[in-house]
Amino acid sequence: MKSFLKLTLYVGIFLYASIGFAKEPTVIVISMDGIRHDLWKTHQVDSFEYIEKQGVRADHLIPVYQSTTYPGHVSLATGVHPDKHGILHNSFYDREDGHFNYPDEGDLIDVKPIWVLAEEAGIPAAVFFWVGSETDWNNVGATYRKAPFDESISEEIKIKQIAEWLDIEGEDRPRLIMSYWDGTDTVAHQDGPSGPSIDLQIQRQNKLLGSLLNEIDKRDGWEYITLFVVSDHGMTEVSNYIQLREVVEESKIKMTVSSGPAIAHIFLNDNDKEQAKEIFAQQEGITVFERKNLPESYHLDHPTRTGDIVLITEAPNMFSNSGNDGPKGMHGYSPDMPDMWGIFYAMGAAIKQQDIGPVHQIDLAPTIAKILSLQEVDHMEGKPIPLREDD
Repeated sequence: MKSFLKLTLYVGIFLYASIGFAKEPTVIVISMDGIRHDLWKTHQVDSFEYIEKQGVRADHLIPVYQSTTYPGHVSLATGVHPDKHGILHNSFYDREDGHFNYPDEGDLIDVKPIWVLAEEAGIPAAVFFWVGSETDWNNVGATYRKAPFDESISEEIKIKQIAEWLDIEGEDRPRLIMSYWDGTDTVAHQDGPSGPSIDLQIQRQNKLLGSLLNEIDKRDGWEYITLFVVSDHGMTEVSNYIQLREVVEESKIKMTVSSGPAIAHIFLNDNDKEQAKEIFAQQEGITVFERKNLPESYHLDHPTRTGDIVLITEAPNMFSNSGNDGPKGMHGYSPDMPDMWGIFYAMGAAIKQQDIGPVHQIDLAPTIAKILSLQEVDHMEGKPIPLREDD
């Protein structure tokens, strides 16, 4: 009897210790701005290749439309298209609230970001720069966050902070960590997607990614950590700059213009709509839609932020007000354009090595939710990515 009691006690202590010290599933998401899906074909990237060998590399990541930084990052974080989350571009106009230029207000997002879902489920989240994370969403924000956004902060500092977050003990340790990295966006705008600075920047991001992998290795983190490395969009060459402001001024029609590189929203009185449509349709390289006629597949029809008229252009054109001295590389174009496709890499506890086809930007949030056992996902338009054979 005493032996049985001792055995029961030892088993109980062992189980208690296992439960007490076992680390629960943790997700790290790194977004590298503007890295195109085909980087592995044209650059030596051993850190990315290591992730692929240990986990998965999707053939490509399909962005939302307009394929720019703010809509893309919010779709990654919410699992819905821009017409549902409301962030149509980096800057936008709202009929009720006016202009927003690179806003940091979380409440401008119409649905819950994934870090809010985690926090509401009792899971601490940590965010080092992500669109919408700098302020609370309906009074809920990440337990740990860096704000305001500062482009001068290096990836080395971000990696150091991620490592420190992983070292937090007990229930305070964040189980969802998200961080924005510069990727190749800045240099690709300057030099084009094949410019001389691209390889140097990719090599730098590759080396930094290796440093993050080492930090996870040192902590034996792969038993409980799943790492995602994604981008928000690709990049293509541009050479023709459509001067939208000149067209508007010459028209003499009173209108408000909210434009990105590939999509422009025109807000105006109904009485002026037909004349404005005719003027814009005469411009080379512009396709004109009334809001009511927008293709549903564009996912651009937001109640207060979509224009009465919507203008679309395709590369090598872009909407610009800077004359003919514009950027050499640009994005924002249709997600059907291969140059707009981004990257998707994943490895770790929730991943089994395999080949997977294309994934969509809106599929990341439901995938994270599945790993962290978050329940409130019915609003998401994306679906969990099958990362194991039994998914």
